[in-house]
Amino acid sequence: MVEVSVETTFRNPSRSRRQEWQRATHILRECKQWLVDGWEDDSLASSVTTGDIDNPLYSALQNQAIRNAKSDYADESIEYTGEQPIEVNNQNWEIHTTENDSVVIGFPCISDWWYTPIHVHESIEEPVQALLDGDAEKTKLSVWREGGDWHCSFTVEYDEQQDGEETPIGVDVGHNYILAATPDNASAESFLVSGKEHKFVRRYYRSLRDSLQETGAHRARTRVGNKEYRRIQDMNHTLSKRLVEYASQFENPVIKLEDLENIRDGSEWNGVHSWPFYELQQFITYKAEKEGVCVEKVDPENTSQECSQCDELVGRDGSKFECPHCGYVRHADLNAAENISQREGDPCTA
Repeated sequence: MVEVSVETTFRNPSRSRRQEWQRATHILRECKQWLVDGWEDDSLASSVTTGDIDNPLYSALQNQAIRNAKSDYADESIEYTGEQPIEVNNQNWEIHTTENDSVVIGFPCISDWWYTPIHVHESIEEPVQALLDGDAEKTKLSVWREGGDWHCSFTVEYDEQQDGEETPIGVDVGHNYILAATPDNASAESFLVSGKEHKFVRRYYRSLRDSLQETGAHRARTRVGNKEYRRIQDMNHTLSKRLVEYASQFENPVIKLEDLENIRDGSEWNGVHSWPFYELQQFITYKAEKEGVCVEKVDPENTSQECSQCDELVGRDGSKFECPHCGYVRHADLNAAENISQREGDPCTA
């Protein structure tokens, strides 16, 4: 499933439309302010409905105003100072094409539903067409004014059509090498990143925390822990971005990760349970989905010991993997990544 944010402008809306839309933004501001003020002074119940609202907006806009105001209000006073965007949920706006192939969006406002053409520039052609073809779902519509233009935005969710076969990319998370990735092809370009920086950061902050613990500086120890978390998080963001960029060079890539949650205490490397590596997988999954790249999780059993060419179980020798059965030689973590790429996986999301 691909989620694409679509933002564009309306094509030459008439003066009467612009005036009504402008009026609606002001009414929405007054409506939201009335709602939060009522909740603040207890003159309104939290179960307020459109029947309690006295303004000329369509009920779909009133309902969305209630939802938005409830989301904004958290038992604290709010002051709405700017124009409020016109917003309607996915069931209360439409998108169509006209006889001359213009794409129009229709939504309720004050006096009527307005159907107005939008600009369909190249970067949004695919998701808009998927929506028009009935192959996608749409989310809430937002309409607002910026300068002299009226903008709209919404999100389209659809299954991206893949041409040709998928390319599975196995990704091994390790200790000495934090990331090893490769497709099931020894001659293809691989991706290998040393884990030295991660190990240094963990050792440094562990030593610092132990020293502060001995002196009883508990608050300082907590601050150090927070600094370590931010440092590792920044590194994981960078690594996951690089990994997704690497995978994206292949045709129809599918990133395959080991299911770390299924690795038990008897695994060869217990450090795989720790949060930096789980977070790294989460970042990879999130960034891959954002780029339209599928992610799957596979069974991690014996990925480091199994020969990716003949399937025999062979003990690894440090960073070198050499199979005595078929003679295959490769970096041990890349051999593990090859094994991961060959396994059937289950789709996962961040």
